Amino acid sequence: MDERRMREMLERVAAGELTPELAEGMLAGQGFTDLDFAKVDTQRAARTGAGEVVYGAGKTAEQIAKICRALAAAGQLCVLVTRLDAEKAREVDCLLAQADDEAPAGLAFEYRPIPKLGIYGAIPAPARASYVAVACAGTSDLYCAEEAAVTAEVLGSRVVRLYDVGVAGIHRLLAHADDLAGAAAIVAVAGMEGALASVVGGMAKCPVIAVPTSVGYGASFNGLAALLAMLNSCASGVSVVNIDNGFGAGYQAHMIESACGVAREERGGAMNTLRWNLSENATRAQLLGDTLLQLPEGAREQLEQAAAAAGVPERHHHNIGEVLATIDTLAVSDRVKADLRAVYTILAEAEAAAHGCAVGETHFHEVGDGARIRNTLLLCLAIEQANPQRIVATPAQTGEGTVMCAHGELAIPAPATAAIIARGIPTATRKLPGERMTPTSAAIILHFVDEFAGE
Repeated sequence: MDERRMREMLERVAAGELTPELAEGMLAGQGFTDLDFAKVDTQRAARTGAGEVVYGAGKTAEQIAKICRALAAAGQLCVLVTRLDAEKAREVDCLLAQADDEAPAGLAFEYRPIPKLGIYGAIPAPARASYVAVACAGTSDLYCAEEAAVTAEVLGSRVVRLYDVGVAGIHRLLAHADDLAGAAAIVAVAGMEGALASVVGGMAKCPVIAVPTSVGYGASFNGLAALLAMLNSCASGVSVVNIDNGFGAGYQAHMIESACGVAREERGGAMNTLRWNLSENATRAQLLGDTLLQLPEGAREQLEQAAAAAGVPERHHHNIGEVLATIDTLAVSDRVKADLRAVYTILAEAEAAAHGCAVGETHFHEVGDGARIRNTLLLCLAIEQANPQRIVATPAQTGEGTVMCAHGELAIPAPATAAIIARGIPTATRKLPGERMTPTSAAIILHFVDEFAGE
């Protein structure tokens, strides 16, 4: 019985709707469910504020499924299973899909292959505006970082992901200074020499939980070098969990975030900032990639399905009128429609400025393709899901050289891109070869970015 159900039962006793004897009977035997092979702790949520978690390694699929059902029957509607390999996860999924009289109906099982986590039930919506930041040094550390991030999400925390921000390219971490400053707790995940934790600890005003990973070459000793480096960090406020223990770090970060969340909201709340690092690329793919880092694993596939189902026709749209007419018919929210209208209106105005004609007379070339509109829609859907209070970007990389387009070979930035830049997009001083910003990405940046900071 979780805390909410226990409170409801006590309120019914106080209101005279339930006799003390019946309540005593309901509580009798509460605390755990005996499955012979496991005594399932059904009161953990009431005691600690976080439900039971199932360690999958060493258990059979049948045991895991029975434990999940016992927890669900006791009122825990989201059960996390850690260290679960893909083959066993498939077996668990099949077992949980079978009808059961005791477990609540409608609970689905989801498997996250990178962190090897199983989730029985739906991840709850974040309970507070405050958030946990999970930073990892490299892509090779994602398995551990995602274990921490998903654990915190299952327990009810909002999570901001900062991935591939290791000290070998420290500008990538510095681009997320606002996200670190606003966090209630930070998980810093790194292998090799483990330096990320000390750097983050020197920047943050909240507790930092360091997670050494087993990533690295010979003398890293499967994470021992990173563990010792983190234990000897000169940065104050850094604590350390065991090697590859993303779960422990995510759990601890959630406890810190939930404990201070109310106080933070009373002081005005945590600022949910989406950060775009445009110093090397300001393309639509870069904007989408940075946005997806703020979202749970698997979000891209779900968003792509939503964009495909929205109803963008494959045909070419020749002008702003045709694009706006299509936007009106899409099966998306009014917010996303408004964002799309704004982006394509900026594009039409830029084309008009470049060609010296009225906005309604502009002719869309590549930007009018159905596939291009769908890609822009995908980014708008991702921003809607991230729901940032503000978007901060570095000065944008335009690139240099020439580019081939419908009008022939043009200097970079193309005239329409340059027209949008002139409306208020600061550009990076160091230019890289090739086209790094298109008219569409420039229009997206101009519409969405609230502040430009850094270089």
